[in-house]
Amino acid sequence: MQTHSPRLREVGGGVLALATLALFLVWSNTFLAFEVLLVPRGGPAPMGWLDLVVARFVPVVLVCAPWCICLHWRESVAVVRRYPLRLAACGFLAVSAYNGTLFYAMQQRVSGPVASLLTTLSPLYLVLLGVFVLKERVGWRQIVGLLLGLSGVALVATAKAEGGSYARDVAILSLAPLSWSIYSLLTKSVTREVPPLLWTYLVLVVGGTPLLLLLPFHGGRAMMALDARGWGVLLFLSIVATVLGNAVWSWLLRHQPASTTGLTVFLNPPLTAVSKRVLAWLFPAAFTFTILPREWIGGGLALAGVALAVLGGGARRATPAPSPPAE
Repeated sequence: MQTHSPRLREVGGGVLALATLALFLVWSNTFLAFEVLLVPRGGPAPMGWLDLVVARFVPVVLVCAPWCICLHWRESVAVVRRYPLRLAACGFLAVSAYNGTLFYAMQQRVSGPVASLLTTLSPLYLVLLGVFVLKERVGWRQIVGLLLGLSGVALVATAKAEGGSYARDVAILSLAPLSWSIYSLLTKSVTREVPPLLWTYLVLVVGGTPLLLLLPFHGGRAMMALDARGWGVLLFLSIVATVLGNAVWSWLLRHQPASTTGLTVFLNPPLTAVSKRVLAWLFPAAFTFTILPREWIGGGLALAGVALAVLGGGARRATPAPSPPAE
């Protein structure tokens, strides 16, 4: 199924830069929204990790399914018929696997800034997948990048006094970017023929619809018990960050190379840290900002490793059309 894009109007670099910054301000703050629902500073948590996985994708499915069915019925049917197994695998990886491991680890008190940092490891996983699955060559930059990345994760995992339990939670969270990397690898060839936004929305619908079966047991009661602030946070995650965020990301991909847009993965960790520092200053009763020295050092090493892997070309060849693991 070959698609032909209409001729695009030129968009200024300033507009693209502003849109990119706004998008990553939204995506970086999703990690703080997760904290509000999973591990608030005061009082009981509004949701458990599985509640949030289910509740986040109820509004997403309710918006994306009608968009695919009513506005793009023929294209959606053609994609489902051509890629049924790949679509199901991508739905599981991008929805349940990524969000489940991320939310579980954050419920165990892995902080938002640390979680944001660890989700940027996808380019390192893509290098490994490229070597072992696609038989790509790996250069010295990728080798050094992998070593730096692994060293950084090890420092972060051993930063707290909890020892083994915290290291286990960091290891579980590290599975989130692995899930996203496999999803990206499966998606790369598809989005050469299928519009990225259509594919992404179909993935969200296919991955999110089975979760609706869990709604009476997980997520439903928690959603009913949310106050106005809780609903605001949930809709921010579902509608603003996921539905609208992916639409903006798809628009950005249409106006600049994916390799260029993919480099913005480096924006998430610093923006998350800055946002939490500002919120902790403005609302000290609701947010606390604590990043240990070992976490700073480990984070710097991990980002340096990702930078080497991306700029070295290995991850760039595998740069996917889907959004970075931030939404």
